[in-house]
Amino acid sequence: MKALLLSGGVDSMALAHWIRPDVAVTVDYGQLPAAAEIEVAAATCAKLGIRHEIVRVDCRALGIGHLAGQAEIGRLAPTPEWWPYRNQLLVTLAGMRLVNEGLSEVMLGTVASDSAHADGRPEFLAAMDALMAVQEGRVRITAPAAAMTAVDLVLRSGVPDDMLGRSFSCHASEYPCGQCRGCAKRDDVLAAVAALRA
Repeated sequence: MKALLLSGGVDSMALAHWIRPDVAVTVDYGQLPAAAEIEVAAATCAKLGIRHEIVRVDCRALGIGHLAGQAEIGRLAPTPEWWPYRNQLLVTLAGMRLVNEGLSEVMLGTVASDSAHADGRPEFLAAMDALMAVQEGRVRITAPAAAMTAVDLVLRSGVPDDMLGRSFSCHASEYPCGQCRGCAKRDDVLAAVAALRA
């Protein structure tokens, strides 16, 4: 069984359209935009006929930065939306939820620009893959679009414009704020894709 971590953002939505995993996992770990992420991810899964699992674990007390609703960011934060060990947490929770069902792979929607974060770099992905592979279930960790730009991923995936328009990438609210890095990236990707598809 192959699972995709699906936030409902442009990258994970495009990956869902391209790869068509057996199951998609959306994790509500206490981040401010969780409700909107779940809604968009559920709609994506319904449209594609993919099983959707929601995992809820309240980690709000551990959050830092915009995703946690804090104006102040941590001293190690490379960006305002940094949440310590977030991808490690998400991979672990997806594995915990599905390993007893025959999970073989967890895919992340990582793209080339995610290397701004330590947990978006190739060495992190390799380390997480090695760690999960030596545990029960021998689950593999992959990032099929890690070498691609978000625009290239969207074009490769064939995600239709109506679904792409429903993507949600805000880091600061359950409604698009239009000002955070997530909203800016989404707007830039949608504009570039529209120009290329015209």
